[in-house]
Amino acid sequence: MNEQNPNPNPNPNPNPSTPPPVYRDWREQRRAERWARREARWQRHAGRPYGWIGGAILILLGLTLLLQNLGLPFLPNWWALFILIPAFWTFVAAWDNYQDNGRLTRGGVGSLTVGILLTILSFGFLLNLDAGLYWPVILLVGGLILLGTALWPK
Repeated sequence: MNEQNPNPNPNPNPNPSTPPPVYRDWREQRRAERWARREARWQRHAGRPYGWIGGAILILLGLTLLLQNLGLPFLPNWWALFILIPAFWTFVAAWDNYQDNGRLTRGGVGSLTVGILLTILSFGFLLNLDAGLYWPVILLVGGLILLGTALWPK
């Protein structure tokens, strides 16, 4: 069995009783294979419960704006919470990558890297830290993680 392809059956046709499709050229075959992989991925992710995230984001945003309208000093840089949205989704992508492959791959490490960097950046803005203080930290963490990603096994 090839390590690149965990499927020991080289025939991409899932139903052996029907003949395999005939393609005009290699591009059409690649498109069909890519579409089949996308459909399989959509089916795997169909049962994962991420639908509550949008509601939680709206509740947090509404609570933040309500507290500011009431005059309470709550998160003066509340707009930095929007940076946490893509950070959260990169963490979800890293987790999905881990669950799909059974280990952390380069793609998962890349997603995790972006999520960590966006989270550091967001908390720096939320806590009103001096950019001169945390900017070198972001560069150091980013460089270390990129170096680790380059050395990470495929």
